[in-house]
Amino acid sequence: MAERHAPPPPSAAGPVLAPLGASSAEASRPETQLDERYHIYESNPAPWWIGLLWAAYLIFGVMYLIVNLLE
Repeated sequence: MAERHAPPPPSAAGPVLAPLGASSAEASRPETQLDERYHIYESNPAPWWIGLLWAAYLIFGVMYLIVNLLE
């Protein structure tokens, strides 16, 4: 037979649960603080050549409009 294991003790890092019999929407509590385990954002700036590509694209677009509107 399969053995029954005791549930793990509740911890601060556990899932957010709604009270028994309540709507599952109550598990979403915007007033609670995040534990910052999964919401860590790191800066990842674009390399310099991406800016150069955008500048070339915009200059080409402006020149294209000027040349074709003058015809």
